[in-house]
Amino acid sequence: MSARVTTSPAPAGTKAIYAAQDYLKFGEGASKNFGFIKHLSIAMTAGIGLGLVWKSWHWNEKRVIAQFYADLAKREAKEEAERQAVIQAKFAELEAELLK
Repeated sequence: MSARVTTSPAPAGTKAIYAAQDYLKFGEGASKNFGFIKHLSIAMTAGIGLGLVWKSWHWNEKRVIAQFYADLAKREAKEEAERQAVIQAKFAELEAELLK
């Protein structure tokens, strides 16, 4: 809450009200220690670091997905071989029955 400042002199026996300025003079808000190269190097380091983290996560995720599908293909091949073995056994039984 800001106090209202008047241009008329304060009445005798009262204290003056000092209000905060509503504006900044030119150059007061800017940092005096701003270094473009420093900020550029910080931004580039952060960007490269986060990029490497992202790529390593991405490569790991691709590896996990490839491993999942490789395991799935092995499991399907094994199940298909088991089904074929069961079918071959049934054919062998039927053939043995028919040839008796």
